[in-house]
Amino acid sequence: MKFKKFIFIIVVFILASYGIFRLGNALYKKVNTVTFTIPEGYTTEEVAQVLQKSGLVTEKDFINEADNWTDNNYWFLKGVPNGKHKLDGFLYPDTYSFQKNTSSKIIINKMLKTFETNMEPNKNYITKNKLNIKNVITTASLIEKEAGKDVDRPKIASVIYNRLNKNMPLQIDATILYVIGHRDKLYNKDLAVKSPYNTYLNKGLPPSPICNPGIKSINAAIHPANTDYLYYVLNSKTNEHVFSKTYAEHAKNVSIYIK
Repeated sequence: MKFKKFIFIIVVFILASYGIFRLGNALYKKVNTVTFTIPEGYTTEEVAQVLQKSGLVTEKDFINEADNWTDNNYWFLKGVPNGKHKLDGFLYPDTYSFQKNTSSKIIINKMLKTFETNMEPNKNYITKNKLNIKNVITTASLIEKEAGKDVDRPKIASVIYNRLNKNMPLQIDATILYVIGHRDKLYNKDLAVKSPYNTYLNKGLPPSPICNPGIKSINAAIHPANTDYLYYVLNSKTNEHVFSKTYAEHAKNVSIYIK
């Protein structure tokens, strides 16, 4: 009987110790876990700022890791040139949790894997139709910055593609703001800023994505609406855009909605 009692005490002690260990491990992970959210439309620099504020890594370290990224194991990075803007558009906006002292490389890999997971439903379509993934994400980044409502995203995509097909400059304000920083209002002098990202002066897409878009904008870039629209203007009362096919229609809409 004494032996059985002894064995029972040992078993209870082991189970209790294991429980304490698991509880302690869980508490340690909870205390040492940092959670942060990257909103849709953030630039790589803004992502880095969020990470620095969270206490995980410095802005400088994250930017340096992103700028010098050469890992092309992800299918969507194959063919994207190495350099400063290689990862722009691919750092997927989401809520993430990491243990303290996690490196920038591990964080970036997690963001790229999240991008890959969210893009999986589109992979076959992109491959089958031989779409240029960088151009798709660049277009999506423009949509992300321009659209206020989801209903506008496919229509804005159609305007972008229609203008590209007609060899018209895109004339997208968001690309100017990417260069000069946020402004409540743009002036003619702002539209003349010399930069390859200025879509008023330069035809075609900008050299790289201007932000990290969400899946709704990416889907719109892949599956644009079928329209003849070439222009749009924001109705600030509804936060939706009013679209038009001709410049005359657009000028009329501007007189109505831009005061």
